[in-house]
Amino acid sequence: MANNPFSVRNRRMRKITKKHQSDLMTRVRTGAIEGAVLIVFIIPGIWVTFFPVILFAFVTFMMTIEHVKAVNLRMPGIKIVPTAIFTVVAGLAALLGILKDSFVRGLPMELVKTVDATFAFRSLGVYALVLIVCLPLLGLPRLWKHGSEELPLVIAVTWIIFSCSLPLASTIALLYGFPIGWRYFVLAVLTTIISDTASYFVGKAFGKHKMIPMLSPNKTWEGTLGGVLATIILYMIYVPLLIGRPLGFSTVGSLAFAVVTAFLMSAVSTFGDLSSSAVKRWCNIKDFGTLLPGHGGISDRFDSLKTAVPTMLAVATLARLMV
Repeated sequence: MANNPFSVRNRRMRKITKKHQSDLMTRVRTGAIEGAVLIVFIIPGIWVTFFPVILFAFVTFMMTIEHVKAVNLRMPGIKIVPTAIFTVVAGLAALLGILKDSFVRGLPMELVKTVDATFAFRSLGVYALVLIVCLPLLGLPRLWKHGSEELPLVIAVTWIIFSCSLPLASTIALLYGFPIGWRYFVLAVLTTIISDTASYFVGKAFGKHKMIPMLSPNKTWEGTLGGVLATIILYMIYVPLLIGRPLGFSTVGSLAFAVVTAFLMSAVSTFGDLSSSAVKRWCNIKDFGTLLPGHGGISDRFDSLKTAVPTMLAVATLARLMV
């Protein structure tokens, strides 16, 4: 007796539903582990500023490895581990610009209204100097030996090192350049988590209009809007209490600053996600790695931070100038 087509269809739908539920549970379990790791390394940063730097040095190392492996699929020849080591060292070079005796605790909280905002740029200045001096030295020997045909590879290496090391250098500048830098840093991390999570679930539930299907097939305008709204709610609670009050902003001023910053940060987080998607599409891969089940690699989970942390550094500087 032939199978009932409706029965076959129902079985297929049940299998699809079970798979989606299984994938969701995998994402949730991995997310819970990620959250625990973030708490272990970020919360102690209140007392020992270097703890979050350790975590982000590891994230930088892994992101660089994943990006190099991906690009090597299209343009073989980039050395994986040496490139990752140099990227971490370049980012950590920002520590050479911190103030004396600030390594353990950062800047004292009592200086919140008097500290010069340019302190953060001491760290970025050292980081930029390292890149300006060293990046040409990495690329010129290859061009000297193999000629201009190696230029695309040199540009790719330069892009990987810069894009993966800038968030680490910006993290150091935030944590050591502002008395409430830890609060800014936590807000940047929360932004990516809240925005990405809200975008995912709202997109799953209500997403109909694809945003940029050629780069990210699953990203929708509805999901992106959900991420923006969730970020605004987060900022309207977080900013007046933990940033506006220490800086002396009025309630109205804090809320206005929160809304504008939330729009900006959600936008740059989305841009960071899309830029990584563009790289993956160019390399013909779905994910950068498999280290995080349900999410992919480290780069797939933390790609938004590549743009969020440097932007938060700019926001912190602007807020300091407004005081």
